[in-house]
Amino acid sequence: MRGERLRAKMKSDQVIVNVGLTFHSAALVEMLGYLDVDDVYLDAEHGSINEFQCEDMVRAADLLDKPVIIRVPKNEPHVILRYLDIGTSGVIVPHVSSREDAERAVRSVKYGPSGNRSFAGSRASGYGARESATDYIARANRETVVIGLFEDIQGLPNVPDILDVEGLDSLIVGPNDLAFSMGYPAQPWHPEVQKVVDQVIAECRRVGKPTGLPANDLEQARRHVERGCRMITVNASALLLGAVRQFLTQIRE
Repeated sequence: MRGERLRAKMKSDQVIVNVGLTFHSAALVEMLGYLDVDDVYLDAEHGSINEFQCEDMVRAADLLDKPVIIRVPKNEPHVILRYLDIGTSGVIVPHVSSREDAERAVRSVKYGPSGNRSFAGSRASGYGARESATDYIARANRETVVIGLFEDIQGLPNVPDILDVEGLDSLIVGPNDLAFSMGYPAQPWHPEVQKVVDQVIAECRRVGKPTGLPANDLEQARRHVERGCRMITVNASALLLGAVRQFLTQIRE
């Protein structure tokens, strides 16, 4: 677990760059570990990866001291627990639309008395052999980052209450599902959708908690930062396809 370094960047208003994977590749995680990306982001909600494959990739990241953030499939304690126990540095919890959603996510991540996470010897705790249970519990509560994913228009009035939840480190925006919830299917960058995004960004800036967006390329990422986003997620597949596309275009000129 290496969430404290990410939280420190959040508190100092630094830009955090996440490189995302939706497929299993410990080798690619290892390669990214040699680069200056802030963390590796594993999408276990929309991607094809499961807990076992995520554990394999977390292990690869650990070897190079790189934090891993996992987008879990559902905001349920028993679901979140399985990703925590493999040693992830943080979770992104989908469809956080109310204060209750945010509180449920935080309780699922934190051990008591701050939450209700179940305890057992696991990879995250060194199988009980690396440190005492009390030391591990304190470290896990300190090191694990909790990020909410805002993606439902009906939750917009609740954003101030969501951000007020103690233990929620960040609220990022999922523009695709947000667009669907607003009646703009598959139009995440529609002006009306982005007006809502700007409201979330403004509220996050007001309370000093970072928000973020996915970016398809460098120019879009720069625009997000200029708008006030501090967490930028770029998909490894998009980077690969963009680089190959550029190479093919230039070599055939």
